[in-house]
Amino acid sequence: MPSVEPGSLVVVTGVNGHLGSTTALRLLQKGYRVRGTVRSLRSAAYVKKEFAQFGTSFEIVEVPDIVAPDAFANAIKGASAIVHIASPVTLDAKKPEEQFVPAIDGTLNLLETARKEKGIKKVLFIGSIGSVIMTAKDPAKEIITSKDWNIYTEQLVNNPDDPLVGFHIYVGSKLAAEKAAWKFVEDNKVDFSLTVLLPAVVLGPIHKAITSPPRPDVSLGWLYDYIAEVPRKDGAPTAEITLFVHVYDVADLFVASLTSPEADGERIIALGEKSSYSAVADILFFFRLLHCDIPHLWSVLR
Repeated sequence: MPSVEPGSLVVVTGVNGHLGSTTALRLLQKGYRVRGTVRSLRSAAYVKKEFAQFGTSFEIVEVPDIVAPDAFANAIKGASAIVHIASPVTLDAKKPEEQFVPAIDGTLNLLETARKEKGIKKVLFIGSIGSVIMTAKDPAKEIITSKDWNIYTEQLVNNPDDPLVGFHIYVGSKLAAEKAAWKFVEDNKVDFSLTVLLPAVVLGPIHKAITSPPRPDVSLGWLYDYIAEVPRKDGAPTAEITLFVHVYDVADLFVASLTSPEADGERIIALGEKSSYSAVADILFFFRLLHCDIPHLWSVLR
């Protein structure tokens, strides 16, 4: 599939989110033009101000309902590539359809519109590392790769009594949407390639508006629990069991995929390292100290 070179127009759905805004920034820094979609123009005011330095290279369009017929028709007109990030990100759903419907139908709606827009060369899709965990392999003895698939979540989402049902529904929605995307490409004649990124928990600099404490069921909220002025939770977990990836690394993988033929038709796991929220909180605390006065810093360190 032809490369999408700098100067081309790339559509980023959900551009006012953490990953969406960071991806837009990295694209703009590399010389791409970016058109971001949001559900409400009002929710994009901060992002628009943040990227004002890029002038006409950055624009925003409103897509109120991603499952509405032809919802993306105007948004992708004239574009060469799409980075599809917009999807529900919560862990408090009680029923699968709360997240499965917008995740699957929104993705298929976008792909159908992209199929009709002949200028689209590449579609990059954000999945989840959850789609390659809980496989038939023993992770203590075997290596998990992008060829593996989660085989348990589809059953777990149907148990409302499971205290982790919200987590399973989120992972299940990402898994089902990804499977639907691959099937669409397989069943239809399309002129674009599909690449799926499967990131771990995404943390890093924020280029979106934060007007209130982040929800406690999203990655930024999990971290906020322990580093807020008045922590929502005491004692950050010290067990190094959480898989993290830097938001810039995920965004840079998207950017690199635009000009890499090796990325076409691939699932790419985006994983930085295994760590703990305690370790992450300690790092942030230390860097906050670097911005305080030296006597205070010395009093803490000694």
